[in-house]
Amino acid sequence: MNASASIRNIIIVVGALALSIWLGISIVTDQTETIINGAGVALLITCIFLGRRIWLLLIFFSALNVPVIRGFGTTEIGQMLFIGFTVIITLMRRQPFKFKFGEKELWMLMFAGSVLQVYLRNPVGLNIFGAGNVGARPYFMVTITFLASMLLGNIVVSPSEIRWAFRLSIIGSLLGVFLGHLRSGIGGGAVAFEQGSQLDDGSGPARIAILSVLTVEIARISASFISPLRALLHPFWVLIMLFCFVAAPMSGYRTTVATVGLILILGIAYRSGGLAMFSSLLAGATGLGLLAFVNLVNPLPGNIQRALSPFPGTWEKKHTEGADESTKWRVDMWKEALFTDYWIKNKILGDGLGFTRAELTMMEDLKSGAGGGNLDSRNSGMTRQQEAMMVTGGYHSGPVQTVRIVGYVGLLVLVLFMIRMAIHAHRQILRCRGTEWFPISLYCGIPVIALPPVFILVFGDFARDASAVLFSYGMISLLEKNLPLPPYVKPRRTPYLLIKQSPNQLTDKNAFAQ
Repeated sequence: MNASASIRNIIIVVGALALSIWLGISIVTDQTETIINGAGVALLITCIFLGRRIWLLLIFFSALNVPVIRGFGTTEIGQMLFIGFTVIITLMRRQPFKFKFGEKELWMLMFAGSVLQVYLRNPVGLNIFGAGNVGARPYFMVTITFLASMLLGNIVVSPSEIRWAFRLSIIGSLLGVFLGHLRSGIGGGAVAFEQGSQLDDGSGPARIAILSVLTVEIARISASFISPLRALLHPFWVLIMLFCFVAAPMSGYRTTVATVGLILILGIAYRSGGLAMFSSLLAGATGLGLLAFVNLVNPLPGNIQRALSPFPGTWEKKHTEGADESTKWRVDMWKEALFTDYWIKNKILGDGLGFTRAELTMMEDLKSGAGGGNLDSRNSGMTRQQEAMMVTGGYHSGPVQTVRIVGYVGLLVLVLFMIRMAIHAHRQILRCRGTEWFPISLYCGIPVIALPPVFILVFGDFARDASAVLFSYGMISLLEKNLPLPPYVKPRRTPYLLIKQSPNQLTDKNAFAQ
């Protein structure tokens, strides 16, 4: 035993010495490459140290969600590491699983089938490290998300690991907001301040992207720990709520106001009940009226007025008209895509991820100015920017983009998949109510419940939301199989809207079978 320990210590010392010499030499010759290699070695060492707990790295990296290199971000890196190490640990017979084929697994396979059929009808090469819209990379991303989610939803973990996953998710999401902003600034991509709306002229109030992302994350965390209504009476949480109320419209994004509002409403509904939810809606309408009165006396900043323009009020005409023009700009693209055969060839089964060689040529013509303002020469009235967006499938609409990729059949499968996962998330929240796991269930469940209306009505994106619903399967299944609680039992009759008691707190007299 002592001999083995001595040999292990000698190997560690020799390895550390060799690594130190290599780092000392490399950092003088190529600092950037040394940093990248050093980070890679450190990551692999961390994975080895975690062992069966490698899924915690997946949770942390997914929460970070920061782009790293060639279109791959921390999410994809975490998924690939999780899949690889889980397979190795499973072959070593050290990773137990708890697999049972059920409804959720059926929806996973149906969604995978909708993507597989469009790939078989429109095969592409295997250049997974190419551009995000050409080659097999989009299919590769869907595949690794599917595999990682299936593994995550069926592994056996301890309750203490679930607590750590909760902490790492919060830390990673907040850290990811600022790292993502820093990475975008360095890479020259999306910046924190955007001038104008989606129109070509670039006019309009500035919008603050980092404030939008940060507000959504803080609202999600807050609603997990405390009822937003009760938070107004707490000296610390009231400051968090005030930040959400101010920062959401300050961001300038109408979608942010809608998303944050939906998260807070769900938090109130689950923590304070249906009556409190309706009362909060009434209070919100009153607050909106007060803002309209203040705007009449002293006009609010333009970005706030634009974000609030969907609601009735005394907003300046230039902001409401700008928002209306932005909406019309999108609706025109949707009509052109859905009611003509020029942009989407097969609306039943879809045209696939990415775009074809002919569409790539159209993009090159747009960049060079060839073909005029309308490449189809049909006088459709589309601007050059609209055509560029439509070639890549950027319709600013989840359903329309999904029709382009997997058709109406795939859209139906995806939406029903989202709804069923929202129902399972709702059941897990009810199961955990009144226990220490309630905040974790809310943190995981509220985004899943909010996903269908946000995807359909607010701002949907196929790649982002398909990955979200796949990952939601993994998290909801993980909680369902590993929390030390009795299983959820479906009520014999429909309970009152978002009833405050949990199934574990009720008896047969209260319509829950024990």
